Amino acid sequence: MTTQRDIARTAGVSVAVVSAVLNGTTHTRMSEATRARVLQAMENLDYQPNQAARSLRLNRTGMIALILHKLDNPVYADLLRGVYGAASEHGGTVLLGDAEMMRSSSQFVTRLLSQGTVDGILIRDDQLYDDDVMAELRSHPKPILSLDHDQHHPWVGIDDRRAGEIATRFLLNLRHRRIAFIGGAPGHAFQQRYLGYQQEMQQAGLEPAPHLATGFGEQAGAHGLRQALQLPAAPTAVVVNNIMSAVGVLAAARDLGIAVPDQLSVVGIHDVGLMEHLRPAVTAVRMPMYELGQAGVHALYDLMAGNPHTSGTITTPEPELIIRDSATALADT
Repeated sequence: MTTQRDIARTAGVSVAVVSAVLNGTTHTRMSEATRARVLQAMENLDYQPNQAARSLRLNRTGMIALILHKLDNPVYADLLRGVYGAASEHGGTVLLGDAEMMRSSSQFVTRLLSQGTVDGILIRDDQLYDDDVMAELRSHPKPILSLDHDQHHPWVGIDDRRAGEIATRFLLNLRHRRIAFIGGAPGHAFQQRYLGYQQEMQQAGLEPAPHLATGFGEQAGAHGLRQALQLPAAPTAVVVNNIMSAVGVLAAARDLGIAVPDQLSVVGIHDVGLMEHLRPAVTAVRMPMYELGQAGVHALYDLMAGNPHTSGTITTPEPELIIRDSATALADT
C-alpha cells in the first residue's frame, strides 16, 4: 500500500508538504510546481487516501455539491468535466443537484446541509432558483461559490459580454444590419450577452433591437423568432442567447418557409456537439465551460480551507467563434 512517505520520496519533498497538498492546508508554503509534482507522484503511485480517517480528522467529507438549473442541458457537459477533474485533483467527490427539483417544499437542501453531507457548494444562475431554497442555502455556514457573476457570493465567471460582441461583430462583418437578439431571461449572464450585442450595433451606427427575452430551450427560440419577425424591420440575422434555443430558431424558420442561411443567418452563444450535426450546422460562440468548472472547484476548495477568494472573470481562453453553415454574407441589394 502506498503511503504519504512513498509520495514524498518520489516527489522529492517532505511528508509535511504531501500532507498539506492532501488536506488543502495553507500553513505549509509551496510553489504551484511543487504542488503539481506531488499530485503527479500520487497519480503515478496510484495513491488512494483513507477518506474515512481523513474526514474524521478534518471534520470534512471531501464532497462538494454542484447545483445547476436543468442538469440535462448539454451546455453543461464541458463544465461537468472540468468540475469532476478538478475535484479529483483535490481527492474529493461531487454530488449533483438539479435546481428544477429543489423547491421550497422539497427537503433536499435540508438533508444536504443538516446532515453534513458536503463541505461546499457550487451554484450557477442563482436567479433561476426558488427564493426559499437560496435563503436556506445562505443560512448555513457551508461556503458557496457561484459559477456566474454574483452579488451575494464569491464567484468565478465567463466573459458573456464578449460572447455577445463576437457573435454580433461576425454578422456585421457579413454585411447584416438588421440583427435581432433572441432568448434568455433576466440575469447577469443574459444581460451581458445582450449588452455585448448592443455595444457592437451602436458602434456600427445601428439601432439595437429590443432584447426578446423568451427564455430557454427550443420553444423559446421558435417563439423568439416569431417575435423578431414582427419587429418594424424584420431581421436578416439573429444572435441567439443560448444555443439550444438556436435549434428552435431553425425549426421555426423551416416551418415559416425561411431559408437558413440564405434568408436568415443564425449565430448561437455556447456550443455543443449537436450543433455540427444539424442542417445547416450552427455557427456558435464556444464558451470556456471546462475552464470555468476547474476554476470554480479550485476557488471553492480555497474557501473551504479558509482562504480569501477574489472574484473575477476567466479571460483565458476567451469565447471562440466556431464558424459553420448557418450564417452567410448578406447579398448586395
